[in-house]
Order: sequence, then structure tokens, then C-alpha cells
Amino acid sequence: MKNIVTLLMVLALTSCASTEVIEARKAAIDKADHEECLSFGFTEDTEAYGGCRLTLKSIRAQEENTDALQHNRRVDFRWCRGYYCW
Repeated sequence: MKNIVTLLMVLALTSCASTEVIEARKAAIDKADHEECLSFGFTEDTEAYGGCRLTLKSIRAQEENTDALQHNRRVDFRWCRGYYCW
């Protein structure tokens, strides 16, 4: 029951998100990535800096993919297959 309520809340919040909010989130992520790469000692506009940014973006995409797969796995167990439901 908690999962359903949480899912509905997330859907409600994301459906209300305006383009300004989405752009603000992207800008915050971009700024955080920039600062993190600088803190690692990379200089802006270098190949190493670009590699750092690409790596952070790749890590974030992999985490989103993992979260989606885990969510799908939890949802799959709620459905009946054949005569058995779990």
C-alpha cells in the first residue's frame, strides 16, 4: 500500500513539473558535475575534464537504469502468472 501511495505522489509531482523546474534541475546537476570535476583537479576545456563530465553522466545514466530495473522487478512480482500469484 505504501508503494502505491508513493508512486501516485511521485507521478503527481512529476506531472506538475514545469519546464522551468526541469531546466533548473538539469542546471543544478550540470553545476554539481562541473564543481566535482574541478575538485578532482581537472581544468575546464581540457580532454580530461570532458572525460570526467562524460563519466559522471554515464554513472548517473547507469544508476537510473538500475533503479528502473529494480522497480520493474518489484512490479513484476505483483502480477499473477498462471495459477500462482505472489
